[in-house]
Amino acid sequence: MKKICLFFSATFIFITFFYFYSLNTFAAANPMIKIGLYFKTTAQSQIDISSNKGVAFFGFDSASNKEYIVYNSTSDEVITLRKDGFFTVSGSNYTAVGEGASPTLPQSGPYHIQVEKDYGTYNDAFAIVQNYAKKGITAYPVYTDSGWNVWTGFYINKTDAEKDIANVKAKLGDISYTVIEKSDTRIYGVNGAGEVKFMFASAKCLLRGKSLSDQNQNPINIGKTTSYRGQVEFFRKADSDMTIINVLPMEEYIYGVVPNEMQASSHVEALKAQAIAARTYSYKTINKHSAYGFNLCSTTDCHVYKGYSSESPITNKAVDDTKDMVVTYNGSLAETLYFSSSGGRTESAVNVWGTDFPYLRSVEDKYESGYSYKYNWSVTYTVEELSEKLKSYGLGTVTSMEITKCSEAGRPIEIVIKGTLKPEGVVITKDKCRTFLGLDSQWYTINGNSGSSNTANTSFFIKNKNTTKLINQIKVKTASGETKLLSSGKVTVVGANGIKNNLGTGSEVGPKISPTSYTFVGKGWGHAVGMSQEGAKGYANAGYTYDQILAHYYTGTKIELKK
Repeated sequence: MKKICLFFSATFIFITFFYFYSLNTFAAANPMIKIGLYFKTTAQSQIDISSNKGVAFFGFDSASNKEYIVYNSTSDEVITLRKDGFFTVSGSNYTAVGEGASPTLPQSGPYHIQVEKDYGTYNDAFAIVQNYAKKGITAYPVYTDSGWNVWTGFYINKTDAEKDIANVKAKLGDISYTVIEKSDTRIYGVNGAGEVKFMFASAKCLLRGKSLSDQNQNPINIGKTTSYRGQVEFFRKADSDMTIINVLPMEEYIYGVVPNEMQASSHVEALKAQAIAARTYSYKTINKHSAYGFNLCSTTDCHVYKGYSSESPITNKAVDDTKDMVVTYNGSLAETLYFSSSGGRTESAVNVWGTDFPYLRSVEDKYESGYSYKYNWSVTYTVEELSEKLKSYGLGTVTSMEITKCSEAGRPIEIVIKGTLKPEGVVITKDKCRTFLGLDSQWYTINGNSGSSNTANTSFFIKNKNTTKLINQIKVKTASGETKLLSSGKVTVVGANGIKNNLGTGSEVGPKISPTSYTFVGKGWGHAVGMSQEGAKGYANAGYTYDQILAHYYTGTKIELKK
């Protein structure tokens, strides 16, 4: 058994005492949480929804917390939800297009004709739809805030709808007809045969779906391959496709997070630490995406979340075994940041984002495996590639890069980059030392191919009245007539007056040729603040428990049950 240091022993005793105390003082919490699956640029114009017991589609009134039945699909029936907009149609394939992009019929165009009055239920409206079908008119039930309507047609513009009223009237008789204007919020559902089963046109409620089974093991399928627990919510913002949200209890959400953040084959104590860190971060950032109608998203911006499809019995047990546990500091939820690999030592938050957290300090990560993915890495960029990647800095051609300041952990926290247009250089600091090139971590050295490390003074350039050029950008013609680039720092220039100048030792040029490439040699993967996931696995394999792991990475914190 691994010998535990005094710090861990004392921390473990205190946490154990507080944990059992917490069991008697705090009630368990498992609130509903909304996870954005598709939104903004990933919002969907159409998507398939199904469940092996069928799906209950309903309008959800958040003000009253009430549900209003819209449509129940049958077992394994696939309903395609589609925005009420413009599409081009080829066979059964619908492709969303803009209003001016020649949309095609049928079922393309957000203008419709309402026939006659409101109805009390879906069945009432559907009976009318069936009656109209016998008369040659394809119609569909529409859920509105005033009751059920019956609409017909999908028209590209209002004029087309108005013109078609005469055709509808000739078949259905002299009853009332009203043109329905375009709306950016409507959604409708069609079955595999292309039949419109319902149109959802409520301004008061949100459209949701849930499995008709009352078992968690019968989730709802969203898209072709992924299934989710709980409910799924659909809505459209102005000029947008459908935002799609998974609504489910917090603990069930964490089920779908842990196996996507840490392999299910990891040591159970590491998985428990991951579950607690993910749960804490979720509560701490609960309103991160509230502007988009949900709490958190399913990407690395929050946690990687892939729903029921990705769950594992092993990771689910780790979540259950730590149910409601969170990390706190001085009675408040801690910022339980985590990342993949530190390379041997984590970093203090102040050196990455400029904000100091007393529990997010640099600590040794001695059990992280040297074989971890990205534990060691390197990447090389040519001067041309760097100059292009950094063109927003206005450097021109990059002439030197120098690490001018490092943190106590050894990571660059200040770099000076010079270029032909800015020989004085630009300074980048803290996290930008990683993100300015999308590097794997902030822990690295820079080597120019001239042989220097952390290169600062390897520039070699010629100045004249109007331009500044690197010596290896100058072309000369040799005695044989061949045109080639210069490649040596020892260059003699003969002026018009016949005077020779040795540029290799002149005051306007450096002592060496400028590197043509720079290699970044680094360690670790991610921002390096908080818990290293690879390190947590190493600590667990060495015999440490989840609470000891968390106490190591989040200095001075406690574990409590969520109030």
